[in-house]
Amino acid sequence: MKRVLKLLFMIVAFMTAVFAGSGQASADSTTGITQNIHIHISLGLNLPSGTDVTKLRAPTFEIYDISDQFNEADDPKEFTEKFPLVGQSYAKNFIEKHSLKPLSRQTGNKANSSIDFIVPRCDAYLIVQTDENGVIENAGDNGTFTLPFVFLMNDDFKIDDQGRMWFQIKGKTSLVQRSAYFFKYGKNAGGELPLSDAKFVLYRLDGSIKLYCTNNGGFKASASPLSDDEIAKFTSNSAGLVMYDRESLDPGTYYFSEVQAPKGYRITDEARKIEVYIPKKMSDGVKVNGTALEGLYDQKLSDGAVSAAKPRIYNYSIENPPSNSGKTNTPGKPTTPKSVKKKGLWGMLPQTGESKSIMALLGIGIICLVVLVSAKRRNYKEEH
Repeated sequence: MKRVLKLLFMIVAFMTAVFAGSGQASADSTTGITQNIHIHISLGLNLPSGTDVTKLRAPTFEIYDISDQFNEADDPKEFTEKFPLVGQSYAKNFIEKHSLKPLSRQTGNKANSSIDFIVPRCDAYLIVQTDENGVIENAGDNGTFTLPFVFLMNDDFKIDDQGRMWFQIKGKTSLVQRSAYFFKYGKNAGGELPLSDAKFVLYRLDGSIKLYCTNNGGFKASASPLSDDEIAKFTSNSAGLVMYDRESLDPGTYYFSEVQAPKGYRITDEARKIEVYIPKKMSDGVKVNGTALEGLYDQKLSDGAVSAAKPRIYNYSIENPPSNSGKTNTPGKPTTPKSVKKKGLWGMLPQTGESKSIMALLGIGIICLVVLVSAKRRNYKEEH
């Protein structure tokens, strides 16, 4: 009987342990400690009419757990808002500083698609666009760009078909375009300032022949590009900005050339041949006179690029010849200087050699005076 009771006690203890373990696992699953969540990112890219979508590729994103950094931040709001404001370089440095590893990397199925991450539940996530190999610097190589942003765990979710919490968020995605531009500035005695209304044309070389960009995106030779209505003209605005705004240029080398300067300024040799280099790789920036340019986002140049106003191409003001109210000499016929009347012994300024004669006469006069005074004194003594 004792053996039976002991066996029953062991069976009850074992079953209690099993049910307790089962209950604990269920609790863990309920609280989401080990449960994955589903994050759906809608890119929301509005493509302008006429956009060649064949040049756009599906973007790639990485997601990082930044819960520790978020929870330690003095100002959580500032912490989260800084990433989209500062951009890719800040996100890259942040990831390297904290030695973060991506929880997942996903590529969409088309340019204007969505991205889905199945990741462990965390307090805060950093989501950044990269290239297919995870290189942050090449984000936008596909033709679109999304600013890095932070997603915080919240209660605004649905349940997907796998029973996971499903979060839908929208990224700020822009169409990335490469364009050639520079800033036209003038120099005068007062310093430098942006110049508007300077006109330029764009050409490429076919051997020694200049082929100019036309209004329909083609190229043709022209003896007078300024007056040729078929040739596209690029005019500087009030900020001095000159930008190529036609069809995308094929990779290669082109040149801007100034054909009309603003009033009061002259065209320099530098402004007649401004080199534009279009690289083959989309992630490589266009270069103007060797300066790498920032890309356009939604067909606009950033405020920072406009404020920096680089690179700059200068014109110099036309200097007016100095005015002269008197008579001017005829070139090649210099006037003969008027002769200066020489002043002799009785003038104020003795000529060379005359000073010696004067000194000699003064010496003789003094000697004669001494002799006369001596003779007079001798006669006076003899008489007395």
